[in-house]
Amino acid sequence: MALLGGLLGLDGISCVQSMVARPIVAGPLAGLVIGDPVAGMWAGALLELVSLKQLPIGANRHWDTGPAAVAAAVAASTVSPAGTALVVGVGFGALVGWAGSWSIHAMRHLNAQVVASQVGRPMAPYELDFRHLVAMTIDFVRAVLLTLTAVLCVLVVTPHVGGAPQSAVTFSAVALLVAAAAALGVVIGTMARGRVVVIAFGVGVLISTVVTLWLR
Repeated sequence: MALLGGLLGLDGISCVQSMVARPIVAGPLAGLVIGDPVAGMWAGALLELVSLKQLPIGANRHWDTGPAAVAAAVAASTVSPAGTALVVGVGFGALVGWAGSWSIHAMRHLNAQVVASQVGRPMAPYELDFRHLVAMTIDFVRAVLLTLTAVLCVLVVTPHVGGAPQSAVTFSAVALLVAAAAALGVVIGTMARGRVVVIAFGVGVLISTVVTLWLR
């Protein structure tokens, strides 16, 4: 799963950009790998709806949707009960995507420093190719570590969630969805300011809570 997340991370920015890293594609792929394509499909489809604005265009701050979809698919497939699994999976995927955006931001600063250190001297074509490969390798390792961390978190938490009372499971789902609403609020903050962000966050928390309680 970690290697799949690494390859999807590369497709998102550094290489090809064939849109395979979009959740609608990455989710089913992750589902196939773990043997639950239906959960992966639903997790990817729902995560796609909340990440339609997350496009890797220029220097735009965007979610790392590939690893996020992998994390969502794994969570949706392993968390129980089934009524809460999909909601928790999508919420967790949103958190992973948000964390991935910060790792991408840090990676860009690192690449800029590497390039800046060579300003003022001629660079042979082979050296430029080598530095490009180094940057791609850094991106791959970043996405692998992000996905690995997310999957390990799911595997650690799942036994406790599965054996918990229904009320505790509902509370966990609500907590994760509140955090996901906060992540969405940050994204909305790039398109709006002030009261609009607060209202969007409040509506997201309310709807997430109602849906979770209904699924219970």
